[in-house]
Amino acid sequence: MTQVELMENLAAFLKNVVLEYESQQSDGTYSPINVCPGYLPVKTNAKESESCMYVLVLECEDGEEQSAAKVEIGFSIVDGDTAEGWRSLFNLMEHVRQALLKKRTIANKHRLILPIKSKVADEQPFPQWQGLMTVSYTLGKPVEEEINYGY
Repeated sequence: MTQVELMENLAAFLKNVVLEYESQQSDGTYSPINVCPGYLPVKTNAKESESCMYVLVLECEDGEEQSAAKVEIGFSIVDGDTAEGWRSLFNLMEHVRQALLKKRTIANKHRLILPIKSKVADEQPFPQWQGLMTVSYTLGKPVEEEINYGY
């Protein structure tokens, strides 16, 4: 149960959570929200401004009782409505928050450790609306191997 497994398992869970969400693109078409484990793929052209989320482990800590990972969930939602576009971001972030609270164990391996923290940037790169959520999950820990000195 590594950090990469956590990112992949949480991204797969969130992909199912946001299946019903779409965002309108600048050309008028609608596209689903892409959820990526780890860093977002590098954009190869200016037209790539889809709505997306990423799941990235920021740090890990091994304690005596358990290991835990701090995870950042990033949101970038395209909505060209100049008056009400911000609602798309808040709606999606709230939907994700509630889903994480309802299902606190992901892939039967990673348990949510409260609190969940959310943040929205003061300045937004319109028509994209961006926010962050920080959560922590337990990680599996290997069993310690002792040295047999032959006593």
